[in-house]
Amino acid sequence: MKGDRAYHGAVRAFSLVFVALGLLLLVVTLANGGGPASTGFLMGILFLAVGVGRFWIASRQSR
Repeated sequence: MKGDRAYHGAVRAFSLVFVALGLLLLVVTLANGGGPASTGFLMGILFLAVGVGRFWIASRQSR
């Protein structure tokens, strides 16, 4: 159905946005001297994990 296709496309798009934000947080934090225990680094890892996990779940559901 058309609505389902739009929904799955939006989920994948937002998943990629979360991955991009996570990578951006990691890069900016590390560039500014933050370490693995800093808030920006941990938030970057969490955003990255949520984005990848949601993308993986969406790809398994569309089969």
